[in-house]
Amino acid sequence: MSKLDYGKNKQVHFDSEADKQRAFDYLLNPNNTNISFKHENNQNQGAWSSEDRIHFFSRDGVPDCLLNIMTAGVGNIAGRINCKELIDDLKVHGLVI
Repeated sequence: MSKLDYGKNKQVHFDSEADKQRAFDYLLNPNNTNISFKHENNQNQGAWSSEDRIHFFSRDGVPDCLLNIMTAGVGNIAGRINCKELIDDLKVHGLVI
């Protein structure tokens, strides 16, 4: 069984392997224009370290397994997921940022 929990506070949790696969398929789709991956050097502003985020421009078509872990967005961002550990795993599976 693969990893289903990500982040120091387990802020990202998938209920099953199938949910995780749906999420990874959605996030790794090179034709997906609904998402943007952001790296923020927050350590330069007094935070502990840098942060990686996934920004969603719309909630339409996003699998429930991602909607359930998404937090509120700001401005034109409909929601976001803040989890460097998840993005690091996505990179292992082919994500190129």
